[in-house]
Amino acid sequence: MIEDFTERYRRVSEWATRAHARGWVDDEDIAGLKRIESESANDLFRDQNRRPLLVGLFGGTGVGKSSLLNRLAGHPVARVGIRRPTSTKATLYVHRSQTLKEFPVDSPVMDTAVEYHDVEDRRDVGWLDMPDIDSVEADNRELVLAWLPYIDWLIYVVSPERYRDDIGWQLIERRHRKHHWLFVINRWDEAADVQLDEFSADLEAAGFTNPVVLCTSCIQQDDDFERLESIINEAIRDHGLKELQRIGAQARLDELDAVCDSVLHRIGSEHEWEELQVQINAGIDSRLDRLKDRLGRELESVVQRYPPLPKIWRADPDPPSLPREALQKTIDAEFNTDLIADIGAEITIAVENSGKQSAPLGTVLDRVLAMAKQTVLSETTNSLNEAMAKPGGPVQSGLRRMAEFAAYALPLAAGIWAAYNLITGFQQGISGEKRFLGINFAVHSLLLIGLAWLIPFLLARWLRPSLRKAARRGLQAGLEQAADNIKSSLLHSFKVLMESKEKLLMEFPRS
Repeated sequence: MIEDFTERYRRVSEWATRAHARGWVDDEDIAGLKRIESESANDLFRDQNRRPLLVGLFGGTGVGKSSLLNRLAGHPVARVGIRRPTSTKATLYVHRSQTLKEFPVDSPVMDTAVEYHDVEDRRDVGWLDMPDIDSVEADNRELVLAWLPYIDWLIYVVSPERYRDDIGWQLIERRHRKHHWLFVINRWDEAADVQLDEFSADLEAAGFTNPVVLCTSCIQQDDDFERLESIINEAIRDHGLKELQRIGAQARLDELDAVCDSVLHRIGSEHEWEELQVQINAGIDSRLDRLKDRLGRELESVVQRYPPLPKIWRADPDPPSLPREALQKTIDAEFNTDLIADIGAEITIAVENSGKQSAPLGTVLDRVLAMAKQTVLSETTNSLNEAMAKPGGPVQSGLRRMAEFAAYALPLAAGIWAAYNLITGFQQGISGEKRFLGINFAVHSLLLIGLAWLIPFLLARWLRPSLRKAARRGLQAGLEQAADNIKSSLLHSFKVLMESKEKLLMEFPRS
């Protein structure tokens, strides 16, 4: 199982590195992976298949860890003395057949003494005496913590006056699922029977079911010392080394799974992002509507630069010069820049509030929104040019041209008609066929010619387009198009990002 954990840890770490480069995994996630202990006793022995079960003795100052190790060895292995703390280094006690690798150079475990023995019954067990966990020396505590990932079975040694040591209990609470445990009340000859019950009750309250508590004494021989070693040897014989290693490896796998679950949750599934996209789309629409309204009001100053009406005698007036500087200045205004930035901020906040990773989306948003002002300027400029080229639209323009043509043609036709009647009337008057035309004919002819001009003239005037209205319409059309383009770019980038996310999730190393 150690091998299973090691391989999966390697694959997850490689995947996390790729995901971190793309922004889906942050520094805290990488740190969480690094906090998972990847070391094991396999790293210390050359023959991993025959390496011993590593059993560690730890506890507070003066509880007798070194005395226990010496008693196991049958001769002085660890230094015992009056001065406390006496354990300033770790001592590893292993069978001579075991070949150790070099200890990690950058680890405190380098500072470890190794003692070899030839006792065949102890070939499959390695004993480690660690420094006092409550030592005032920081190096000693670091050495204990550095050794813990390598240990399969921990023996917590206490004394009658130190069996409720706070530092020891903190370590038990943090690691009680990562090791097999035995508990020893050493110097039992100094203890009261009630202390065994109290210590066992405390262990059960800490989460240990039926904890094995042994009582030993380095003076009296009538104790549980023989059980201490036989429990380990029987466990190896009955369950095998790999099974005894399982609990530590399983704890690491569980810890790795917890980190992976946290990372995958914050990356989010396809369904979660689909639901989130509905909220994001609404936020984009709301912000773009505000942007259009704000810019529409500010661009009114640009509209007022145009004359109200073109000259009547120009059917197709040249469009006035485009106030590009005014457009640029208005669109570059700080408030409008903030509005564009707010689109990205609102989307990012929505993603973060949902508990998802926002860094990759932020990169996409920055790229799209950086072009937003240029998009607005380009679209409003183009739409304004088109509106000024044909300010009235095709129908209005056609009717206006017809009215302007009629303002010339109808008076001319009326004049020709009046002249024709004047000539024929004069000829008929000379020949005596009719009376000569009088003043009434002249008045009515002038009225007819005047009305033939006035009516189409007034109609043409009424049909003349308003350049300001055309400019306003063009700018609004440009703002609508710019908003559509910005939204389209955002949604396209979002789609590409989701495809990249799904591909990354497919690459995740499943257990």
